[in-house]
Amino acid sequence: MTRAGKHIYTFLDDHLGIYDNPQGIEYIMNMDDSVFVVCNLNPPPEPYVDYGLIYPSQPFQTFVDDFQFSGTRALQTMTPDKLWALYQKGKVEIFCTIVVKVVFYALYFRLAKNNTMIVRDDYDQEHELGMVFTSPNQFLEYTESRFYVETGPQC
Repeated sequence: MTRAGKHIYTFLDDHLGIYDNPQGIEYIMNMDDSVFVVCNLNPPPEPYVDYGLIYPSQPFQTFVDDFQFSGTRALQTMTPDKLWALYQKGKVEIFCTIVVKVVFYALYFRLAKNNTMIVRDDYDQEHELGMVFTSPNQFLEYTESRFYVETGPQC
């Protein structure tokens, strides 16, 4: 592990594995040392929706390599723009989650080649869309339609 990696690991460990920086970026280090990063985007398209950017759980060294951190200051000063840049590279996903009382339904969208997107659910099932969504409402409408198909009454 690099020197920077050791400092970042210690920093996250000292924060009990969870650190929220002043720009609204949340870092979560799991018990297996994997890390994911979350940034909620405001405003969400509807009040019952969580919407944002997520770097899916990756081994610690992959996390450090993907973000090219040089030290703990980079954790503290990172902005959503860095996550958007990693989204453009297909390493970060957009999440759209319907949250109504006890209902929780999430889909994760990442860019793929040939102007398409890969959609992943919480069971890691993936499929490719023949388009790229660009507005929060497109993500919401697609998530709602999949939610109704998967949870609606069966004929």
